[in-house]
Amino acid sequence: MSLIVFVFCTIYIGTDLLAPTIAEEAGNESIDEEIIQNDGEFNNISETTAPTTTISTQEGASPEEELVTYNDELNIAESDGASLAIAQLAIFVSEDERKSRTLIESVNLNLGCLDEGKNQDPENQWEILDNENKYTDNTLNISLKVESTVKININCVSDMILKILNDPRGWSTIANKKFQFTSFERSDFEIIFATPNTVDELCAPLDTNGIYSCRRENKVVLNYFRWLAGAKDFGTDLATYRLYLVNHEVGHMLGWGHSSCPAEGALAPLMMQQSKSTNGCRPYGWPTYERLADIYNTQK
Repeated sequence: MSLIVFVFCTIYIGTDLLAPTIAEEAGNESIDEEIIQNDGEFNNISETTAPTTTISTQEGASPEEELVTYNDELNIAESDGASLAIAQLAIFVSEDERKSRTLIESVNLNLGCLDEGKNQDPENQWEILDNENKYTDNTLNISLKVESTVKININCVSDMILKILNDPRGWSTIANKKFQFTSFERSDFEIIFATPNTVDELCAPLDTNGIYSCRRENKVVLNYFRWLAGAKDFGTDLATYRLYLVNHEVGHMLGWGHSSCPAEGALAPLMMQQSKSTNGCRPYGWPTYERLADIYNTQK
């Protein structure tokens, strides 16, 4: 089926079935973000301007730079700065509708599973989710650990993550697989909540500078600072930011690169770098644009 070329395809939707138009490549951007200050322990983090690092996956790359694949069906892109070609369309909804789309049954994203009474284990850096699930080929198998100084309840956040990823609006309908937690040894990739300094260590050589999260090799590393503070263009809407943060970094693990704002006032594509800026788009946390790209077989 041939594609008709448009500059923008402005579409008001009540459904996810939209027509594709021309695909464009979205390039990497340098880090240039106003730091979000909060009243927590990370309010003295300063900004460093640095380019986003792209790790080569071409022939002749060093072993560290090669494409990493953890099972035959899960193709994991190496760079979280990879470009993405998607249908150039714009999705508009009312503000009430945008906020309602953040709601997930029995999940409170506003509370974020924060646990101020959590006791730190001085002998162990990590709290690891305990489960006995077996690895299965028809699921995406993930493990979870939380740094002991991070005030997040691991059982609460594991339930939250599964409900986000397995939601009909989420990645499971694009990957055509449900997500489940297993042990690290039996997982395709791991999700990690960590403090800024630890995030920098785990994400290197990607430049997270104490303020970003990343996907690095088989790790989705979520920055506790961001979980607490959100990002500038989200304002006080931490629920949407937390939804975005989980889905965005898992999207990199599934092979999706970055995208850009299609039109002023439209919903921001999930794979846009919304932590930096939404560039006139409105914050959004579901892979709706990415689903359309997948439906119409637009190249990642």
